[in-house]
Amino acid sequence: MARLGLADWVKNFSFRLFGRAVPSFAALKLVYQRSGISLLYESYISVIFFAIFLAFGSTVVVGFVLHIVLFKLTLFQSIVAVLTLSLVVALLVPVVFLLLPLLRVNQKRNEIDANLVYTVGYMGVLSAGGVSVERIFNRVVEVESRAAIRDLAKRVIANVRMFGLDVASSLDDVGSRSPSDVFGKLLIGVVNTIKTSGDLKSLLVFETKRLLTVKREQLKKTLSTLIALAELYVTAMVMAPITFIVMLTILSVLGTTQFGLSPATQLNLIVFFGLPVICIVFIVVLDGVLPKEE
Repeated sequence: MARLGLADWVKNFSFRLFGRAVPSFAALKLVYQRSGISLLYESYISVIFFAIFLAFGSTVVVGFVLHIVLFKLTLFQSIVAVLTLSLVVALLVPVVFLLLPLLRVNQKRNEIDANLVYTVGYMGVLSAGGVSVERIFNRVVEVESRAAIRDLAKRVIANVRMFGLDVASSLDDVGSRSPSDVFGKLLIGVVNTIKTSGDLKSLLVFETKRLLTVKREQLKKTLSTLIALAELYVTAMVMAPITFIVMLTILSVLGTTQFGLSPATQLNLIVFFGLPVICIVFIVVLDGVLPKEE
């Protein structure tokens, strides 16, 4: 509770100080809205300004104490060093705060795009049974396990039941705030279908087939990448170490050294350092290549 009270105090105090001076950058505001952060845009930017001044002031105070008391620098040297460090820290603060919405948008986009085909398929089944659009999204909220998709469906329902919007306006609002362009276009298609033919089942069946086709193509590309990585793995982890070990064994018989290291030392470096590093690199690469699905 103490942390919550401190967070509320910082948010309110920052908004009172900088709320009127918040710049309205349309691109930044759009990214922030798509990130799903609960704070208002103006409050978030106000907190950034407050954090900049707080970081600058605290760095100045701590820096002066360290440079004068511990490092025994002159007053001029301390001022230059402290101001330089404080400016660097103050510039890093907005970078961190502005990167957070971008990272959240990217994370949510990947989660939605990887799992949207299952949600759209479920929506298609419900629409085939004659379920209304509002009830479809209500069911998605109840059964959806992916937080990014569930939160967008919750917003559709909240716009209708709490703010009094009609279904089409609610879908337009959520589509503009969706971190995934694919999901946003799907909602636009649903709105157009509601306003024209009303045949939602055909739209969702078509989108399901299209998303399945896209997923098949992605899986084919992933499979091709994994095949190439497997060949590279065999070369790097099997053939290359064997070749180097044979070469170094021959050099050890001849009694030669390379780079001031004996053949035995080079063998130890390959076995105990080179191979584990290559394994770690391959693990990182595989983690980036394999699709992320829950």
